[in-house]
Amino acid sequence: MKILLFGPAGAGKTSLMRTTCLGYNFMKVANLKPTKGISRENFIFRGIMELNVWDAGGQERYLERYFSESQRELIFSEVTTAIFMVDSAVADSRAKEVFDKFLDYLFQFSPHINKVYVLLNKIDLPESKEDNVFKSLSSNLEDELRYKIAFTPVSVKEGSAQHRLIEILDFEIQKSTLSMQRLGKIRYLLDQLKMNTLSEYILFNQPDGLLIASTFGKFESKPLEFMKFEMGTLDSNLYIIYENIMEILNVPDVTPLALSTIIYESSNSYVLVKEVSETAVLMAITKNKQMNAFTGVMTALTGEDFNNLKKYVTSSEF
Repeated sequence: MKILLFGPAGAGKTSLMRTTCLGYNFMKVANLKPTKGISRENFIFRGIMELNVWDAGGQERYLERYFSESQRELIFSEVTTAIFMVDSAVADSRAKEVFDKFLDYLFQFSPHINKVYVLLNKIDLPESKEDNVFKSLSSNLEDELRYKIAFTPVSVKEGSAQHRLIEILDFEIQKSTLSMQRLGKIRYLLDQLKMNTLSEYILFNQPDGLLIASTFGKFESKPLEFMKFEMGTLDSNLYIIYENIMEILNVPDVTPLALSTIIYESSNSYVLVKEVSETAVLMAITKNKQMNAFTGVMTALTGEDFNNLKKYVTSSEF
């Protein structure tokens, strides 16, 4: 799935991509250097759709290169989703010219595109003039073309730009038969876990923390930042104690410890978090604190249903 992020320099394209697809916070991207030429990176969105993001640096010399006869077909062909991003706080006299050329070559080389998304970024700034930018970009567009363009005022800093991008990509998932098949398979595997325990299950993608699927049906959440399942100082100390105990018990071939399941509890439920793969984390929430609810989940997380989920998530099919 080819995502083309296009627009003048300083619009926030790379910041949007990194905060949405890599889970970065805004402070980590606040001082990014300008993108040089085309930056192409692959991401797995919601754990089921592979994105090939073409982040086009917007400096003048690069724009001229993109529109040149030698490169325009490479840049604008086979685009699945087209996003034009502009800084609404800067009066850029060339933005309209760049936008018109962008539309011209996009529809010439990717005629199947039925919607172009325009993000008017930095509306959080007091000097933002998103209404003026909208009027400028939408002026002199033919009615048929105007219908294919969706303008949205957003802010990467405040998170509305990321929310809008997630909406756009979710819409693309709905159009993808393969992605829907993958999603259906995951929901089936989660339902198998639920049937055998008194718990609900939620599968999250890493590193962006976006929901992949759940047993709640339609369930949405804000992106979550999960701790990395790596050995820290505490784990190292535990391992030393573990080694000593195994030595006392005369147990040979002691293997390294691996963080398996994190358990939390409230007054009325247990919450268990377990890494399924390098790209997915499973959360289980018991409906009560009865012992059979807890032991049921622990049994499930080491049983056949969990292994089936793990095999699918780590398979080439997924």
